[in-house]
Amino acid sequence: ELGLTNEPVYQGEPILAVAADDELTAAEAIEKIVLDLEPLPFCVDPIQSLRPGGPNARLEGNVFFGPEVKTLKWTEEDWKEVEAGRLPMRDAPDTWHYGDIDAGFKEAALIIDETLVHQSTSHQALESRSCMAYWQNGKLFLHGSAQSLAHVSQSVGNWAGVDKSNVVLISEYCGGGFGGKNPETAMHMSIPALLSKKTGRPVMMRVSREEDHSIGRARPGIVMRARIVFRKDGRITAMDVFTVQDGGPFTRPGDYAQVATVASINYTPLNMRFRGTAVLTNTPPRGPQRGPGGEQSMTLIEPLISKAARQLGIDQVEIRKINAPVTGSAFGAPNARGVQQRLTGAFAREALDKGAALFKWEERKQRSGVRRGNKVTGVGVGLSNFSAGTVGFDGLLTALPPGLAAITAPSGVTVASATGWLLLQALVIGLLAWKILDL
Repeated sequence: ELGLTNEPVYQGEPILAVAADDELTAAEAIEKIVLDLEPLPFCVDPIQSLRPGGPNARLEGNVFFGPEVKTLKWTEEDWKEVEAGRLPMRDAPDTWHYGDIDAGFKEAALIIDETLVHQSTSHQALESRSCMAYWQNGKLFLHGSAQSLAHVSQSVGNWAGVDKSNVVLISEYCGGGFGGKNPETAMHMSIPALLSKKTGRPVMMRVSREEDHSIGRARPGIVMRARIVFRKDGRITAMDVFTVQDGGPFTRPGDYAQVATVASINYTPLNMRFRGTAVLTNTPPRGPQRGPGGEQSMTLIEPLISKAARQLGIDQVEIRKINAPVTGSAFGAPNARGVQQRLTGAFAREALDKGAALFKWEERKQRSGVRRGNKVTGVGVGLSNFSAGTVGFDGLLTALPPGLAAITAPSGVTVASATGWLLLQALVIGLLAWKILDL
């Protein structure tokens, strides 16, 4: 993905930029530019791209096979399944499994088999990506909206052709990011930087709400078919998950695979298989948003757990406790040696018990389904886990008299980075105390 491109792959992708003395002149100049564009085949629906004879979003193909893009089309028999309202449970480029899925199906007292759709949603950050740049003494000063000063300054520096040591990124407020203002989205912030370098004057780029919809990232859409096998006691003996991802025009976000990983944690099926296909589409770029893959997993699968509980006559809280993870539970794809990762700490069952008590579940569940006039009360349960973020790099250290230190970490620090922050705080406070004693 480029800040400006000669081969646009979605409507709204930036092609050129004009700098002028004022905004009106720049807008009039843009209107006078005539573009000669060659229309190419396009596709905005990942399922239609997989249809026999369907269009590809890119000249190279339509589906990721590892890091490469190739062409994949389903068979006519596969397409009959689509026409019947369900995804075909066929081979896919990405797959993993553990246990014996067929043996799990043989224990079935109930099989829930559903094909569901999770739409792609724009990040809708309140603050757009408007930014302003100027150069002074060989340094780039850039005012912009970013989720990470440390990460984004390096990214902007790469795009602007300057080392990050000569980038001063000022981003006092983010105005919402949710993953959409990560460093991989910073190429457009280099536009005013390069124009400022050319003109020798400060340049501001104002990004409209419509433009922000185009370049501002969206959560990948997922079409999923899940076959979930339950014993009479509610235990899940097998889970067979097949996903198709609307990945946008450039990359392969990991949401479609994370759907299965998160489900393996939430419900610890005794046997599990995942098959996934990441499809390119001519739509605005996709990217991580607030628990990538996890949100889609819970939105798609939690209703199926509730449906099974109703059909088996098991309490909604109880069926989740039966399948909930505990400390040491294995989850996700096995590695090359066939070994899965394990949870170092999990207290979902205790959380469900405590939540049920605080919510007064036994009392309130009696109201579920009760109609009052034109309104029906619904009471339900949801179990989730969160996986996102990276080890933290941003923070503010303020030395306060007498001998105090204030350390401000970014909001949304993940579990992984929180440990790093605690260690950093201990080191910094120890160092500060040593300096004070040394004085």
